[in-house]
Amino acid sequence: MPIVVRIGTGIALLVAGSTHLWTFLHGYRHTSVGPAFLVDFALSVAVGLLVLVRGSRPAAWAGSAVSAAALVGYAMARTVGLFGFVERAWTTPSLIAGACEAIVLVLLLTEALVPET
Repeated sequence: MPIVVRIGTGIALLVAGSTHLWTFLHGYRHTSVGPAFLVDFALSVAVGLLVLVRGSRPAAWAGSAVSAAALVGYAMARTVGLFGFVERAWTTPSLIAGACEAIVLVLLLTEALVPET
């Protein structure tokens, strides 16, 4: 994986995960989706570090999966609800996390699908 993609996506995963932890600690702890924020934090940090350290195809697939799951969860929370929770407001943390997840998904999925040479 190119070093720029590796560093950029690794940092984006760490930022997205940290944003989920911050959101959990500042308001979502007592909601039905609170535990999902902690799971996302843990997975984003673990996979972000994996991408930074290894930069392998499996790391790219893992990063793509974590980001896709976070984006699907966010889309569900904004529309039909997730675990009975419906997000009504557009917040800075949600926009930061969403942007990071989208960047990671596009870059790592592209990297995972490019044939090895």
